[in-house]
Amino acid sequence: MKNVADYNYLIVGGTTKAATTSLFAYLTDHPAICAATYKETRFFLSSDYPLPSKYRYTGDAEAYANLFPNCDDTQLRMESTPDYLYCEKARDGIAQFLPQAKLIFSLREPISRLISWYRFAKQIGKLPQTLSFDAYIELLFTYLDTDRSGKAAEEQHMQTLQQGCYTLYLQPYLDQFGPARIHTLFYEELAAQPAVVMANLCDFAGIDAGFYTDYTFKVTNRTEKMRNSGLHRKYRDFRFRLRQWTHDKPIIHNPLRAIRRTIEPLYLRLNTQLDEKIQISEETRHRLVDYYQRDIEALAELIGKPLPWKPSEKSN
Repeated sequence: MKNVADYNYLIVGGTTKAATTSLFAYLTDHPAICAATYKETRFFLSSDYPLPSKYRYTGDAEAYANLFPNCDDTQLRMESTPDYLYCEKARDGIAQFLPQAKLIFSLREPISRLISWYRFAKQIGKLPQTLSFDAYIELLFTYLDTDRSGKAAEEQHMQTLQQGCYTLYLQPYLDQFGPARIHTLFYEELAAQPAVVMANLCDFAGIDAGFYTDYTFKVTNRTEKMRNSGLHRKYRDFRFRLRQWTHDKPIIHNPLRAIRRTIEPLYLRLNTQLDEKIQISEETRHRLVDYYQRDIEALAELIGKPLPWKPSEKSN
Protein backbone atom coordinates (compact mmCIF):
# COMPACT_ATOMS: atom_id res chain seq x y z
CA MET A 1 0.00 0.00 0.00
CA LYS A 2 1.35 3.39 -0.99
CA ASN A 3 1.98 6.25 1.39
CA VAL A 4 1.32 9.93 0.66
CA ALA A 5 4.99 10.48 -0.17
CA ASP A 6 4.90 7.87 -2.95
CA TYR A 7 2.64 9.86 -5.29
CA ASN A 8 3.46 12.62 -7.76
CA TYR A 9 1.98 16.03 -6.98
CA LEU A 10 1.51 19.28 -8.85
CA ILE A 11 0.87 22.17 -6.47
CA VAL A 12 -0.17 25.65 -7.51
CA GLY A 13 1.49 27.48 -4.65
CA GLY A 14 0.94 31.16 -5.44
CA THR A 15 0.36 33.98 -5.77
CA THR A 16 -3.02 35.31 -4.71
CA LYS A 17 -5.06 37.37 -7.22
CA ALA A 18 -3.14 35.89 -10.16
CA ALA A 19 -5.73 33.64 -11.88
CA THR A 20 -4.95 30.57 -9.77
CA THR A 21 -8.66 29.62 -9.74
CA SER A 22 -8.77 29.62 -13.53
CA LEU A 23 -5.48 27.72 -13.61
CA PHE A 24 -6.88 25.13 -11.21
CA ALA A 25 -9.93 24.68 -13.44
CA TYR A 26 -7.79 24.22 -16.58
CA LEU A 27 -5.57 21.64 -14.86
CA THR A 28 -8.51 19.81 -13.31
CA ASP A 29 -9.91 19.09 -16.77
CA HIS A 30 -6.71 17.37 -17.95
CA PRO A 31 -7.15 13.55 -17.84
CA ALA A 32 -3.61 13.03 -16.53
CA ILE A 33 -4.42 15.11 -13.44
CA CYS A 34 -6.57 14.31 -10.44
CA ALA A 35 -7.50 17.41 -8.47
CA ALA A 36 -8.12 17.67 -4.75
CA THR A 37 -11.81 17.68 -3.93
CA TYR A 38 -11.72 21.46 -3.57
CA LYS A 39 -9.25 24.04 -4.73
CA GLU A 40 -7.55 25.41 -1.60
CA THR A 41 -6.83 22.58 0.79
CA ARG A 42 -4.58 24.90 2.86
CA PHE A 43 -3.26 21.68 4.39
CA PHE A 44 0.34 22.80 4.88
CA LEU A 45 -0.34 26.36 6.08
CA SER A 46 0.85 26.94 9.63
CA SER A 47 -1.77 26.83 12.37
CA ASP A 48 -1.55 30.60 12.93
CA TYR A 49 -1.83 31.56 9.27
CA PRO A 50 -4.87 33.88 8.96
CA LEU A 51 -7.01 31.66 6.72
CA PRO A 52 -9.61 29.10 7.86
CA SER A 53 -9.14 25.46 6.93
CA LYS A 54 -10.80 22.24 7.95
CA TYR A 55 -7.80 20.14 6.97
CA ARG A 56 -4.67 21.75 8.43
CA TYR A 57 -1.78 19.43 9.08
CA THR A 58 -1.94 18.37 12.73
CA GLY A 59 0.81 15.78 12.87
CA ASP A 60 -0.38 13.14 10.40
CA ALA A 61 0.79 13.77 6.84
CA GLU A 62 -1.13 10.72 5.64
CA ALA A 63 -4.33 12.71 6.20
CA TYR A 64 -3.41 14.58 3.03
CA ALA A 65 -4.50 11.49 1.09
CA ASN A 66 -8.10 12.11 2.20
CA LEU A 67 -8.16 15.16 -0.08
CA PHE A 68 -7.63 12.93 -3.16
CA PRO A 69 -10.17 10.12 -2.67
CA ASN A 70 -10.88 9.45 -6.36
CA CYS A 71 -7.35 9.42 -7.85
CA ASP A 72 -5.62 6.47 -9.46
CA ASP A 73 -1.93 5.74 -9.12
CA THR A 74 -1.02 7.00 -12.60
CA GLN A 75 -2.42 10.52 -12.21
CA LEU A 76 -0.72 13.65 -10.95
CA ARG A 77 -2.41 14.81 -7.76
CA MET A 78 -3.04 18.54 -7.90
CA GLU A 79 -4.16 21.25 -5.52
CA SER A 80 -3.95 25.04 -5.40
CA THR A 81 -3.26 27.02 -2.24
CA PRO A 82 -1.83 30.41 -3.31
CA ASP A 83 -0.75 31.36 0.20
CA TYR A 84 1.79 28.53 0.32
CA LEU A 85 4.16 31.03 -1.30
CA TYR A 86 4.09 33.17 1.83
CA CYS A 87 4.26 30.47 4.50
CA GLU A 88 7.63 29.08 5.57
CA LYS A 89 6.07 26.11 7.37
CA ALA A 90 4.13 25.22 4.22
CA ARG A 91 7.37 25.17 2.24
CA ASP A 92 9.03 22.93 4.82
CA GLY A 93 6.02 20.64 5.06
CA ILE A 94 5.77 20.10 1.31
CA ALA A 95 9.51 19.43 1.10
CA GLN A 96 9.36 16.94 3.96
CA PHE A 97 6.21 15.02 3.13
CA LEU A 98 5.88 15.29 -0.66
CA PRO A 99 9.39 14.57 -1.98
CA GLN A 100 8.17 14.22 -5.59
CA ALA A 101 6.04 17.37 -5.68
CA LYS A 102 6.46 20.03 -8.34
CA LEU A 103 5.28 23.59 -7.71
CA ILE A 104 3.75 26.26 -9.92
CA PHE A 105 3.77 29.95 -9.08
CA SER A 106 1.59 32.31 -11.09
CA LEU A 107 2.86 35.88 -10.65
CA ARG A 108 1.20 39.18 -11.50
CA GLU A 109 2.43 42.76 -11.94
CA PRO A 110 2.44 43.83 -8.28
CA ILE A 111 0.58 47.13 -8.60
CA SER A 112 -2.30 45.66 -10.58
CA ARG A 113 -2.35 42.82 -8.04
CA LEU A 114 -2.68 45.39 -5.25
CA ILE A 115 -5.60 47.02 -7.08
CA SER A 116 -7.27 43.62 -7.42
CA TRP A 117 -6.77 42.93 -3.71
CA TYR A 118 -8.25 46.34 -2.87
CA ARG A 119 -11.35 45.56 -4.94
CA PHE A 120 -11.61 42.06 -3.47
CA ALA A 121 -11.27 43.26 0.14
CA LYS A 122 -14.10 45.73 -0.47
CA GLN A 123 -16.13 43.01 -2.20
CA ILE A 124 -16.01 40.75 0.87
CA GLY A 125 -16.48 43.56 3.37
CA LYS A 126 -12.94 43.65 4.76
CA LEU A 127 -12.45 47.30 3.77
CA PRO A 128 -14.97 50.16 4.01
CA GLN A 129 -16.63 51.06 0.72
CA THR A 130 -15.58 54.67 1.32
CA LEU A 131 -11.85 53.89 1.66
CA SER A 132 -9.90 55.20 -1.34
CA PHE A 133 -7.06 53.28 -2.94
CA ASP A 134 -4.58 55.97 -1.89
CA ALA A 135 -5.77 55.64 1.71
CA TYR A 136 -5.45 51.85 1.51
CA ILE A 137 -1.85 52.12 0.31
CA GLU A 138 -1.04 54.58 3.10
CA LEU A 139 -2.54 52.07 5.53
CA LEU A 140 -0.33 49.30 4.12
CA PHE A 141 2.87 51.33 4.32
CA THR A 142 2.05 52.31 7.90
CA TYR A 143 1.39 48.66 8.74
CA LEU A 144 4.69 47.66 7.13
CA ASP A 145 6.59 50.10 9.34
CA THR A 146 4.87 48.94 12.54
CA ASP A 147 6.64 46.64 14.98
CA ARG A 148 4.46 43.51 14.95
CA SER A 149 6.67 41.26 17.07
CA GLY A 150 4.58 39.09 19.35
CA LYS A 151 1.35 40.02 17.59
CA ALA A 152 -0.98 37.59 15.86
CA ALA A 153 -0.71 37.23 12.10
CA GLU A 154 -2.60 39.97 10.30
CA GLU A 155 -5.34 39.30 7.78
CA GLN A 156 -4.41 38.82 4.12
CA HIS A 157 -5.52 42.22 2.89
CA MET A 158 -3.07 43.88 5.30
CA GLN A 159 -0.10 41.89 3.99
CA THR A 160 -0.59 42.58 0.30
CA LEU A 161 2.07 45.28 -0.10
CA GLN A 162 5.09 43.21 0.88
CA GLN A 163 3.63 40.06 -0.68
CA GLY A 164 4.10 41.68 -4.09
CA CYS A 165 7.87 41.42 -3.55
CA TYR A 166 7.96 37.94 -5.05
CA THR A 167 11.72 37.41 -4.95
CA LEU A 168 11.63 37.51 -1.16
CA TYR A 169 9.36 34.46 -1.09
CA LEU A 170 10.33 32.63 -4.27
CA GLN A 171 14.07 32.50 -3.52
CA PRO A 172 13.66 30.15 -0.50
CA TYR A 173 11.51 27.79 -2.60
CA LEU A 174 14.14 27.66 -5.33
CA ASP A 175 16.85 27.09 -2.72
CA GLN A 176 14.91 24.26 -1.07
CA PHE A 177 13.36 22.50 -4.11
CA GLY A 178 15.73 23.43 -6.94
CA PRO A 179 14.76 25.06 -10.25
CA ALA A 180 13.77 21.74 -11.88
CA ARG A 181 10.80 21.46 -9.52
CA ILE A 182 9.63 25.09 -9.72
CA HIS A 183 7.70 26.60 -12.64
CA THR A 184 6.82 30.28 -12.80
CA LEU A 185 4.25 31.75 -15.14
CA PHE A 186 2.57 35.12 -15.43
CA TYR A 187 -1.05 36.16 -15.01
CA GLU A 188 -0.76 38.55 -17.94
CA GLU A 189 0.49 35.86 -20.33
CA LEU A 190 -2.09 33.34 -19.10
CA ALA A 191 -4.82 35.87 -19.89
CA ALA A 192 -3.39 36.76 -23.32
CA GLN A 193 -2.08 33.38 -24.53
CA PRO A 194 -3.51 30.62 -22.33
CA ALA A 195 -2.77 27.82 -24.82
CA VAL A 196 0.93 28.73 -24.96
CA VAL A 197 1.21 29.05 -21.18
CA MET A 198 -0.55 25.72 -20.60
CA ALA A 199 1.66 23.98 -23.19
CA ASN A 200 4.76 25.14 -21.32
CA LEU A 201 3.22 24.06 -18.03
CA CYS A 202 2.44 20.61 -19.47
CA ASP A 203 6.07 20.22 -20.55
CA PHE A 204 7.12 21.04 -16.99
CA ALA A 205 4.62 18.58 -15.49
CA GLY A 206 5.39 15.82 -18.00
CA ILE A 207 1.86 15.49 -19.37
CA ASP A 208 0.34 15.78 -22.86
CA ALA A 209 0.06 19.40 -24.00
CA GLY A 210 -2.17 18.41 -26.91
CA PHE A 211 -5.18 18.33 -24.59
CA TYR A 212 -5.32 22.13 -24.67
CA THR A 213 -5.13 22.49 -28.48
CA ASP A 214 -8.91 22.91 -28.86
CA TYR A 215 -9.67 23.70 -25.22
CA THR A 216 -12.03 26.54 -24.29
CA PHE A 217 -10.37 28.73 -21.68
CA LYS A 218 -12.82 30.46 -19.35
CA VAL A 219 -11.97 32.97 -16.61
CA THR A 220 -13.29 32.02 -13.18
CA ASN A 221 -13.47 33.81 -9.82
CA ARG A 222 -13.18 37.27 -11.34
CA THR A 223 -13.22 40.07 -8.75
CA GLU A 224 -16.44 42.05 -9.09
CA LYS A 225 -17.98 45.11 -7.44
CA MET A 226 -20.94 43.89 -5.42
CA ARG A 227 -24.25 45.70 -5.02
CA ASN A 228 -24.70 44.11 -1.60
CA SER A 229 -21.39 43.10 0.00
CA GLY A 230 -23.15 41.71 3.09
CA LEU A 231 -25.18 39.30 0.96
CA HIS A 232 -22.04 38.27 -0.92
CA ARG A 233 -20.19 37.64 2.34
CA LYS A 234 -23.00 35.32 3.46
CA TYR A 235 -22.99 33.59 0.07
CA ARG A 236 -19.23 32.97 0.23
CA ASP A 237 -19.49 31.64 3.78
CA PHE A 238 -22.34 29.29 2.79
CA ARG A 239 -20.39 28.07 -0.24
CA PHE A 240 -17.27 27.46 1.86
CA ARG A 241 -19.18 25.49 4.54
CA LEU A 242 -21.06 23.44 1.95
CA ARG A 243 -17.84 22.56 0.15
CA GLN A 244 -16.21 21.48 3.42
CA TRP A 245 -19.12 19.14 4.10
CA THR A 246 -19.47 17.64 0.61
CA HIS A 247 -15.93 17.62 -0.80
CA ASP A 248 -15.34 13.94 0.09
CA LYS A 249 -18.87 12.89 -0.87
CA PRO A 250 -18.74 12.86 -4.69
CA ILE A 251 -22.28 11.55 -5.05
CA ILE A 252 -23.43 14.84 -3.45
CA HIS A 253 -20.55 17.16 -4.29
CA ASN A 254 -20.52 16.68 -8.07
CA PRO A 255 -24.23 17.42 -8.69
CA LEU A 256 -24.03 20.45 -6.37
CA ARG A 257 -20.99 21.73 -8.25
CA ALA A 258 -22.87 21.41 -11.54
CA ILE A 259 -25.83 23.29 -10.05
CA ARG A 260 -23.52 26.02 -8.75
CA ARG A 261 -21.97 26.50 -12.19
CA THR A 262 -25.46 27.08 -13.57
CA ILE A 263 -26.81 29.31 -10.81
CA GLU A 264 -23.75 31.37 -9.83
CA PRO A 265 -23.53 33.37 -13.10
CA LEU A 266 -27.18 34.41 -12.59
CA TYR A 267 -26.49 35.42 -8.98
CA LEU A 268 -23.44 37.44 -10.02
CA ARG A 269 -25.42 39.27 -12.70
CA LEU A 270 -27.97 40.24 -10.07
CA ASN A 271 -25.51 41.26 -7.34
CA THR A 272 -22.71 42.94 -9.30
CA GLN A 273 -22.44 46.34 -10.88
CA LEU A 274 -20.03 48.07 -13.20
CA ASP A 275 -16.77 48.62 -11.35
CA GLU A 276 -15.54 52.16 -11.21
CA LYS A 277 -12.07 53.07 -12.44
CA ILE A 278 -9.72 53.15 -9.48
CA GLN A 279 -8.33 56.61 -8.89
CA ILE A 280 -4.63 56.66 -8.02
CA SER A 281 -2.66 59.80 -7.31
CA GLU A 282 0.69 60.28 -9.02
CA GLU A 283 2.32 60.35 -5.61
CA THR A 284 0.95 56.90 -4.80
CA ARG A 285 1.94 55.57 -8.22
CA HIS A 286 5.53 56.75 -7.83
CA ARG A 287 5.68 55.45 -4.30
CA LEU A 288 4.62 51.96 -5.41
CA VAL A 289 6.89 51.93 -8.45
CA ASP A 290 9.86 52.88 -6.26
CA TYR A 291 8.91 50.24 -3.69
CA TYR A 292 8.71 47.37 -6.21
CA GLN A 293 11.41 48.31 -8.72
CA ARG A 294 14.35 46.61 -7.03
CA ASP A 295 12.41 43.37 -6.46
CA ILE A 296 11.20 43.29 -10.07
CA GLU A 297 14.77 43.57 -11.32
CA ALA A 298 15.87 40.83 -8.90
CA LEU A 299 12.97 38.59 -9.95
CA ALA A 300 13.89 38.64 -13.63
CA GLU A 301 17.44 37.63 -12.71
CA LEU A 302 16.23 34.96 -10.29
CA ILE A 303 13.95 33.11 -12.70
CA GLY A 304 16.19 33.68 -15.72
CA LYS A 305 13.60 35.06 -18.09
CA PRO A 306 12.16 38.49 -18.89
CA LEU A 307 9.01 39.65 -17.15
CA PRO A 308 5.95 40.69 -19.16
CA TRP A 309 5.84 43.97 -17.21
CA LYS A 310 8.25 46.65 -16.11
CA PRO A 311 8.40 48.64 -12.86
CA SER A 312 6.78 51.66 -14.50
CA GLU A 313 3.88 49.74 -16.05
CA LYS A 314 0.65 49.88 -14.11
CA SER A 315 -2.99 49.17 -14.91
CA ASN A 316 -6.32 49.76 -13.24
